[in-house]
Formats: sequence, structure tokens, C-alpha cells
Amino acid sequence: MKSLANALLMEHVIRFNATDAPRKQTAFPQYGYPNATFRYARMAHVMGLGEGSDLEMTNRLIDTFHDLCTKLELPHSIKDAGVDEKKFFANLDSLSERAFDDQCTGANPRYPLISEIKQLYTNAYYGENKVV
Repeated sequence: MKSLANALLMEHVIRFNATDAPRKQTAFPQYGYPNATFRYARMAHVMGLGEGSDLEMTNRLIDTFHDLCTKLELPHSIKDAGVDEKKFFANLDSLSERAFDDQCTGANPRYPLISEIKQLYTNAYYGENKVV
């Protein structure tokens, strides 16, 4: 179940992190800024997804992940995974706060606000590709 949750959120998290001007970033002294878009583009290049700007390559990475989920017959949204809408929204605040407090959140290149986590979850619930 944890792997499915990761798959349902991956595209949204990549899209969230792929900015060179985050409101708040993780405080690792060895980085001037997170370079997430550049790093995602490098991943896409190593995967053989072609050439292009960092943003183009990041979008190819997202598209490739989306296509893989389709081939594996995974749902593309939390809603499609069978989670009831009322139950989802009744638990959204708690879920967002727990995600914010998780020890792994501090290692994310772009440090999220709780409101941004809520929007990520909402986008993932409906399968929307909005930028947070």
C-alpha cells in the first residue's frame, strides 16, 4: 500500500520540487539552492529520455512515470484508488500535518508549507496537474 501511495504522489511531488525559486528550501549548507529541476533533468537524461532544457526533461520524467503507472495498471489519482471523497477531506488536515512533521520532509529540496502539502494531496486526490 505504501508503494501505491508513493506512486499516486510522485508526479505531484516532482512538479512541486521542480522550481529554482522556492519560497522556502531545505537548509543544507553545501547547496546554494536545491537545483531540483536540474537534478530531475539529469535523471531523465540518464534514463535515455532525450535532450532538452531542464524543464523539458523534467516534464519528460513526469510523463514517463505517468506512462509507467498506466502500463502497470495503477490508478492515476487517490480517488481512482477507491478512497471516499468525504473520508479523504475529513482526514486531510491530519494527513497534511503528519506529512509535514515526518522526518523525511526536511530532506525534501523544497520545504513545503502545510497548506502546500494539502494542495499536493488534493491534486493527487483528483489527479490534477496543478503547480503548487
